[in-house]
Amino acid sequence: MTRISDSQIKMAYIVSKEVFLGKLRKIDGALILSDDYDLNKASAGDFINCFKCMAEGRIFQRAMSCKAMDIFIKNIADDFSFEVLENALNALELHINYYEAQYDTNSPSMRKILNMHRATMFNSNSIESIFNQFQKDIDKSLSLSSDERKRFINASDPNPKQITVSVKVYQRNSHVVAERASIADGICERCKTQAPFLRAKDGSPYLEVHHIKHLSEGGLDTLDNTIALCPNCHRELHFGQ
Repeated sequence: MTRISDSQIKMAYIVSKEVFLGKLRKIDGALILSDDYDLNKASAGDFINCFKCMAEGRIFQRAMSCKAMDIFIKNIADDFSFEVLENALNALELHINYYEAQYDTNSPSMRKILNMHRATMFNSNSIESIFNQFQKDIDKSLSLSSDERKRFINASDPNPKQITVSVKVYQRNSHVVAERASIADGICERCKTQAPFLRAKDGSPYLEVHHIKHLSEGGLDTLDNTIALCPNCHRELHFGQ
């Protein structure tokens, strides 16, 4: 059996991705891999089919080498969202289960790859890590065309998934929050405009108390380290340039 090189595997990933995103027809992708990169057409077609199944979280039956699988998953993690990576790992698990049942054998090397990537994916299930990953996923999605995004949307399960997370909460001093709000007296201390609305529960102006140096970065829970902000200014301080 002819050994497939790392460069051939990497190109198979690139072409498979282009086919999945609709930038290439499958037949043209297979021709590129066979004519330009010396992969036989059957192997080229298998790579393209496996990638599609992995991206959609579906079982695939044709086997990949462990090295090829590792390269594909690492690149999927770099190029696509957390959801697509999870789909790929679920598809790999389905493939391993099928292969072991079909051939009455064990696949320790492939399961090692599955477990390694799953451990990396879930190495921190804090609310911060989930939020940061989601922001990265949005950035990756924005680099795609509208048609490419719609392809993923159509292949996605519309039912939201649930993730159990660990949350570290800083217990804030309620007196600091109350006093800062009282000092602001309904005026955003950054843009100097009135609070955007009144709270339904008591008619008080709605402002958000923000720590100038975040508590997670060693900031103190003091009046000097707080400012009362309208929601727009608060979001800008967190996400603006």
